[in-house]
Amino acid sequence: MGFYRIIKYLWMKKEKLILSFIATAFGLLVAGLAFYVFQATKTITHINTKTISFASPAPTTAPSVFLTVDRPKDEEVVNSKILTVSGRSTNNAVVIIITGSSDDVITPSKSGDFSTTVNLSDDQNVLEIISIAPNGESIRIKKTVTYSQEEF
Repeated sequence: MGFYRIIKYLWMKKEKLILSFIATAFGLLVAGLAFYVFQATKTITHINTKTISFASPAPTTAPSVFLTVDRPKDEEVVNSKILTVSGRSTNNAVVIIITGSSDDVITPSKSGDFSTTVNLSDDQNVLEIISIAPNGESIRIKKTVTYSQEEF
């Protein structure tokens, strides 16, 4: 009789355990369904919503001034203290050439070509060529030229 009681006791424990799992699973299922129904039928009042609009950026206009420097080449080594600076720019612009020792202001020809000479100091020289359009727009190009009498 003792063995029968132990089997009956364990069987009842097993039943309670299985029923607990089934009840928990059923409860989760009911809660999940209730939440789904709540979310699916939920309405948002228009008072709480805000409309956001994005303005597309305006296209940038092409600059009214351009500048190309043909001579000298950047990082060029020369053996003459007098250097020719030439290039092209907008024909109605003003071109300024700044060196360590002077500032030259020149006006390009009707085709936009310009050319002038500048004096170089010993060793490294930084030339800044600036083209300024009548509307105030400007563009800058820097060139480094080294004066040396050594033969390479």
